[in-house]
Amino acid sequence: MEGMNFDGARLMWDVLQTLITALVAIYVWWTSRSRATTKAIDNVDTRVDQLDRDVRRLEQTLQNQPDYDDIERLRADLAENNRTLAKVSAELVGTTALLNRLHEYLLQERGGK
Repeated sequence: MEGMNFDGARLMWDVLQTLITALVAIYVWWTSRSRATTKAIDNVDTRVDQLDRDVRRLEQTLQNQPDYDDIERLRADLAENNRTLAKVSAELVGTTALLNRLHEYLLQERGGK
C-alpha cells in the first residue's frame, strides 16, 4: 500500500469548512436582520399605541365639549337673565323714586312741626 493521498480529503474538508462558515454567516446575518426588523416593528407598535391613546383622549375631550345647541341654550338663558335683570332694574328705579318721595314727605312733615 502506497501512501494514502490526503489531498482530495483535505480539499473536501476545506470545502466543507467553507460551506459551514458560509451557512453560519448567513444565519447570523438573517437573525440580526430579523432582530433589527422586530425592534423596528416594536418601536412602530409603541408609537401607534401612544397615538391611539392620544386620539382617544382627544375624542373624549371633544365629546365633553359643548356643541352648538348647548351654546345656543346658554345664549338663550343669558338673554332671559338679562331681560329679568332689566325688569328688576326698572322696578328698582320705580321703588327708589317712591322711597325718595316718602322720605321727602316725612322730612317735610317733621320739619313743619
